[in-house]
Amino acid sequence: MKQPTQEEIAQRLGLSRATVSRVLRNISGPKSSTAARIIEVAREMGYRLPATEHTLSRKGAARQALPVLGMLLCVPDDQTNRAGEVLLRILHGATDAIRERNMFLHLEYIKESDACKIESKNELSETFSKKKLSGILVTGAAPPKMVDLILAERPCVRMNLHDRGIKMDLVGQDDRMAVNDLIELLMKNGHRRIGFYCHTPPAPYALSRFAGYVETLAQEGLEYNPAWSVNLWESAGADAFQQIQRAIRDGVRAWICEHDDLGYSLIQQLRGVGLRVPQDVSVCGFDHLSVSADTPSLATIDWPLEDIAAAGVSMLIRRINEPARAQAQLLFSGRLIEGASVGPVQ
Repeated sequence: MKQPTQEEIAQRLGLSRATVSRVLRNISGPKSSTAARIIEVAREMGYRLPATEHTLSRKGAARQALPVLGMLLCVPDDQTNRAGEVLLRILHGATDAIRERNMFLHLEYIKESDACKIESKNELSETFSKKKLSGILVTGAAPPKMVDLILAERPCVRMNLHDRGIKMDLVGQDDRMAVNDLIELLMKNGHRRIGFYCHTPPAPYALSRFAGYVETLAQEGLEYNPAWSVNLWESAGADAFQQIQRAIRDGVRAWICEHDDLGYSLIQQLRGVGLRVPQDVSVCGFDHLSVSADTPSLATIDWPLEDIAAAGVSMLIRRINEPARAQAQLLFSGRLIEGASVGPVQ
């Protein structure tokens, strides 16, 4: 009998797949009646529930022979709780996929500042050169030099970010299509002058989103002005918000931010000078991060991060088994969340 999918369980219950997945990953000790109902229906439908503890029947040498995949999480030095939501969802998706295959996952964290200092394989964690790791998943803003060194040691799949000049398998999000969705939403509200705001220096995913921004403006016949792209061609530094204010005075009443954290920060800055969101200025972001109670929820893109991570595991296993296979890329579409931060042009 074919095991039902989490999507089928979610449809039976009238819930989202994400809710069902979270409960089934944490099978021990449900904390609510909803969780209990999900587990009950999953059992009725024949879903194979995971054990409450990660145990395997094999012992001794057989246990040691089980494949072990590594996962490197490169985290920002100034990571916020909201940004941590993204890495946590990726980790959950990878853990589920590896558990289903009766494998082990070895997890390593490194801060971006420490990763940037690595210049040779001798500076890598010893784990990456040990034979027990069959392959490695890399996620977060690991610098290309470090990624290249890891790739030389083990089969490797990059998740969510493209490293310029490195040919390797990639699983991630379709940033260009996501930007197109946000610009379409802004256009429906009458916006024709749209700016793009990112941190400095821009991360690879920000550049990918910026490329989608320029491409969509061209396709829609909208004006592109470098002065409306903050921290792209040159760092605005402490003057970034002043540049945004000048653009607003020129009629740029809609802004796409490289991620939600930056979008929420911009909302607070706009409030500080008496500009309301969305009444005076519309703001968009990416990643569907949690929102403070006193802030309008952003128009944003919700990525299927758990599915991206699971696909990364599958792609890594295929790379291990077929090392001569051509490099591949798999991009997942996101879901537009309209939020409450976009309004009509005043």
